[in-house]
This record gives sequence, C-alpha cells and structure tokens, in this order.
Amino acid sequence: MKKNIINSIFGLAVASLMLTACSNAEDAVAEKSAVSAGGETPINFGAYLNRNITRGGYEGELTTDVLKAAANGFGVLAYFTDNQPYTPNAIPNFMYNQQVTYDTDHWTYSPLKYWPNEFGADAASEGMDRLSFFAYAPYTEVDLVTGFATTNPDNGIIGMTRSAESGYPKVRYVASFDPTKRVDLCWAEPQRNQTKQAVAGTVPFNFNHALAALNVQIDALFDDVAPGGTGTLDANTRIWVRSVTFDGLAVKGELNLNNDNPMPEWNDLYSNSPLNAESVTIYDGRRDGREGYAAMPNEKPIGINAVLVQDGEYTTTASTITTPSIDKGVTKTTVNLFEGATDVADPIYVIPTGVPLQITIVYDVETFDPHLVSSYLSDAKTKGVSVENTITKTILIDPADVTSGMILDAGFKYTVKLHLGMTSVKADASVTPWDTGDEANTDLPSNN
Repeated sequence: MKKNIINSIFGLAVASLMLTACSNAEDAVAEKSAVSAGGETPINFGAYLNRNITRGGYEGELTTDVLKAAANGFGVLAYFTDNQPYTPNAIPNFMYNQQVTYDTDHWTYSPLKYWPNEFGADAASEGMDRLSFFAYAPYTEVDLVTGFATTNPDNGIIGMTRSAESGYPKVRYVASFDPTKRVDLCWAEPQRNQTKQAVAGTVPFNFNHALAALNVQIDALFDDVAPGGTGTLDANTRIWVRSVTFDGLAVKGELNLNNDNPMPEWNDLYSNSPLNAESVTIYDGRRDGREGYAAMPNEKPIGINAVLVQDGEYTTTASTITTPSIDKGVTKTTVNLFEGATDVADPIYVIPTGVPLQITIVYDVETFDPHLVSSYLSDAKTKGVSVENTITKTILIDPADVTSGMILDAGFKYTVKLHLGMTSVKADASVTPWDTGDEANTDLPSNN
C-alpha cells in the first residue's frame, strides 16, 4: 500500500489501495461435460480473474464470483483456421460474440459447439484442425453485422470487431464520469491454435483488468495546513467548482484481445495507431463565459457532484447569506467529485496511458458583501465579490521527488484528494507615536 499526503495551498493525497484478487483455490471452476451420441467432444470453458500483478493493487469490481453471478457472463470470439496457425487474416467464423454464463457448477453457452474431429490418436488426418479463442468481459450484445452495441451505445463497451472482419479481435470502449454507468472491462489471455481436447478438457480463460479505477475527492482547508483542522468557512462565503480537467488518461479506445501480456494493449478508437493521453474536462453545466447559476433548463451539472455546483439564487438577510445553505459548495467535509457516486469512495474507470496524471481545477470563491454597491455574485443579483481561481497540479507519488508522477496502471485503484487551501485576509494594527523631530531656536527680529 502506498499513501502520500501533500499539505499545501492545493494539496493532494494519493493512495494505492489493495484488494485481494480471485485466482485462488476457492475460485477453481468445476466443469461438467457432455458427450453426444455420435462421440463428438463438446467445447467447454473455464474462467477466473488473474492476480498476477506483482505489487499491491485493486482488481476492480469484476471478480471471479461476480463474473459467475452476472447474468451476462463473458463473450467469446473463435476462429477456425483448419490446419493453418492463426493469423490476423482470419475472421471469427466459428464463434462470434458467443455469450457464456455460469450455471451452478459449470460455464454454459448455446448453441453448443464441438471440436473438429479430423485429428486424434485413433484417426488419420491430412492436417491438424486449429481453433483460436479470444474472450472479454462483461458480455455485451452487439449487432451481428455492424458490431455496434445494441443497448447503451454511448459508454462502456460500445462495439467490437465485426463478424465478417479480419484482423485481431478488438473491443471498443468509452468510459463514463458517472459512477453509476461504469463498466469494468477485462480481457482473457488468448487461446490460439487449440486442437481437440479430451472430453473433460476445458479452454481456460484467465482474465486481466484493462482499466484503472480512479476516485477523486475534494474538500477545503480554512486557515489550516492539514485536513481536519479547526478552521471554518465564513457564513458569507461559498466555494463552487466550475470545471476539472484531467491530463494523462484516456476515456475511449480499442482494446486488442490478441494480447498475452498482463498489461492491456490499447489503440486509438477506430484506428490501429497507439492510444495517446487525452485532456478530459468535466463541467458544472454553465455556458462558457456565463458567471451565473444554471438558470436555463438545459444547463445542468455535467459530471460534477451537484452539491459542488452553484445552482440557485442567493437569499440574504441584512448581513448574512441564508441560502444556498452553508453545507453547499466545497466545505471541510470530503465529498466525491463525480456526480452519481453513492459513496465518497466510488471510483470511475479510465484507460491508463503511461503518462503522469495532471489535474486542473477551476473554482469560484464568492463572498456576500452588502457594501459592494456595483459588484455582484454569480446570480447577478446579490452584492459581493466573486473570484475565479485556476490551479494545475501534477500528481506526485513522492512529494519530495518531482519525477515521481502518478502513472495509472490497469488493475489498480487510485484515490486523489483535492484540498483547496483557503487563507482568510487578516488585518493587524499598531500605534506609533508621532516623531517630534529635532528642536531648533530661531531668533526673529524684534518688533520695536
């Protein structure tokens, strides 16, 4: 486990959390086989989640037990290449996005397929029939011609290699900043050039996580240098988040299923070029240049936790803001940055790119002041001062080492805590006696 805390005007705490994964003995899959009257050998599958990452990490939401319990299971693309080894010229002509689900004690699918029967110990053959299998999870239904997802095509698994398409099998993915729409994508180590197995044999799928889990929390420090201090926010001030930009990650790409490595291979969406890091911004929903609350029906928070967004007119007494309530905006209480999270630790899933993570936050500090006759807050009605702040921070694993930028890895969960350091303007006074200066006597002419 790694945990670092930086206390500064814009501090960040980063932790890599550990959760034991799922390839241990109790995750072994009991298999059940069936033999047809003609003696053909059916193709059976086994599956579990790998934990071959060598350092403390978090294996995501999709565990072996979850995979078994999930109604959608995993998907398989299978290629029959006769007596030739698998090449990228093949098409998925044996299975295309075949759904495999768990039934009590074995993995099952329909229609049941059988091993090619030309090769065997008691049979002569001109060649060795070969099947190559590629798998991903969770299973997603796609159009059999276009390869596009038939439901929820905007995020998660949005499509895959077409049924008549040659080339390595790939899954197309778009991440969501809404934790309720997150999809934990996994791929299996490919099983290429497989030949007829024994009746009790299985094609084993060892799944790896293709994404990193990212949780971003936010709070404020008021005249304190560390979280948990005694400072408080003045009742006449609110802090509103306008936007947050992430550099060093990606939210869309193609995952290559023809990959034996424990780390995922991502390409640019709809192309074969390597995936590059993106600059991704989530907004509070207000139009660019509009310093006001979301007055229009189409102006809604986009991705940012609604409690952090200025969304209504201020109401005041003669000297104090009464609404929005004091618990709105950024306060001492840590909250999740993303809208839709049911818990402060709810992560989203993003695509790691090998580039250090950098975060830019834009926020308004608004203070009600009835003495400011011509200056108004974001509702354009309440007198006061509104100051927009923009801060950019490269996330460091070790605060003392500026080269230790946080690079997201697949299969790990990262928590970033944004501490907005707020220092009040203080006044001090002292009284200094007037300087009496040097004395001098001047003789003036006498007035006789």
